Amino acid sequence: MRNLRQPHASLRAAAFRLAAALAVCTAASSPLHADQDNDSQRVPASAAELYSPIQRTFDRQTALPGGPRPVPREEMEDGVPVLFQDLKERLRDADPFWRDMRMHFYTRTHDLTRDNAVGADSKAWAGGGALGVRSGFLDGWLQLEAAGATSQPLYAPSGEGGTLLLTDDQAEISTLGIANARLRGFGQDLVVGRQLIKTPYINPQDTRMIPNAVEGVALMREQDEAQVLDYGVGYLWGFKARDSSEFVPFSEELGVSADRGVAVAGAKLSLPNGLTLGAIDYFIADVLNTGFAEFDWRVDAGPVQLRFSANFTDQRTVGSDLIAGAPYATRQISERFAASYRGATVLLAASHNGNGAALQGPFGSFPAYTVLDQLDFNEAGQQTVVIGAAYDLSGLVLDGLKAQTRYGWSWGAIDAPSGAALSRQNEFNVEVEYEPRFGLLKNVLVQLFYSAVEFPDNPPGETQQPQVRGVVTYLVPLL
Repeated sequence: MRNLRQPHASLRAAAFRLAAALAVCTAASSPLHADQDNDSQRVPASAAELYSPIQRTFDRQTALPGGPRPVPREEMEDGVPVLFQDLKERLRDADPFWRDMRMHFYTRTHDLTRDNAVGADSKAWAGGGALGVRSGFLDGWLQLEAAGATSQPLYAPSGEGGTLLLTDDQAEISTLGIANARLRGFGQDLVVGRQLIKTPYINPQDTRMIPNAVEGVALMREQDEAQVLDYGVGYLWGFKARDSSEFVPFSEELGVSADRGVAVAGAKLSLPNGLTLGAIDYFIADVLNTGFAEFDWRVDAGPVQLRFSANFTDQRTVGSDLIAGAPYATRQISERFAASYRGATVLLAASHNGNGAALQGPFGSFPAYTVLDQLDFNEAGQQTVVIGAAYDLSGLVLDGLKAQTRYGWSWGAIDAPSGAALSRQNEFNVEVEYEPRFGLLKNVLVQLFYSAVEFPDNPPGETQQPQVRGVVTYLVPLL
């Protein structure tokens, strides 16, 4: 009976804490995993806004990419007020290194309550934020960037960790996650140091308090609005997870004691007919190689928008096969169809996993279209189907209000290499997003999530896993 009563109590407690957090953020604004990628958690207003892993690859990231959309540069130049408005005015005639400097402060609070099917529950309410600074270009070739972030426990009962808002033992997280230099020349950008990288298998996954970050060297083509071809290569030696302050070797996140980084190379082609094609490869010497490719096609037919997407992952051990369970090779195919009309969007997605092993992806969210709030559906042999619907309520109820619901069910998962059957997994999601475009709250983003996982084959009392979480992020443009 605990699993039947607990979700309602969890809902009430989470709602109370979230309401308190929203009140704090609103008052401050008046004077002036599983887990998807942060972009895939945004409720779409149309099929065109659905997340595509390859389409977002090589996109430049803000300090907290899951927060409100950053103010576009053209708006900033047109006189959108910032907190340090006087300083901004004095810098208008300065060198571009100072004139084009941008400084943003994010405040964020996040509450999560999960009634785990097995073991202790996971509960925490955290508050914190991030300060990000990005200079202009010095003589057109050198730009500096830095961002520090913190997540502090507001309510963190002992023994109930695992929320990823704090450390496993419910301690605070503070880190200088971004500190890099960008060197520009010959149409290329070379970024050296700590940074955020957006790719299908390595990404910020900023769905808690602090995003993932990487440390390394990355060379990418300089971006512009009309760009058709994007590409990038790099070598990354350090990885910082969302619930950690420290950077560690990429191999350590895979349970390998040897120090190994990851070599990354990929490209994408964005054609004017709405078609995006791309591929990227991740190579960790003596450990694992992961190859990914995606096809994404958007079709506009008057008020109706259609979207057809498919991606493929090939993952296999390499070299000395240092990872547990090696040698093995596995793969995944995922497909999605979506259609939208006047703010209403429906989708159907599926994924099919190989039997060789469960797919590995601790450096960000999985790029399959079937990933939901709690489940990745990444087990060996697992077959998954997800259906969903979303609606933009801005014109009917409240500006910036959107809602989405999805349901996914799976079968066929096995424990590789023994072949023993694993419990079936199903998940139901409801998501509400509020991001007003006008008024005092236009820099506020509120996200509410309810998810319920079912394990139909588990023993009685271990078949349900409900989770409630809420996030409030407020962006303060300082400069």
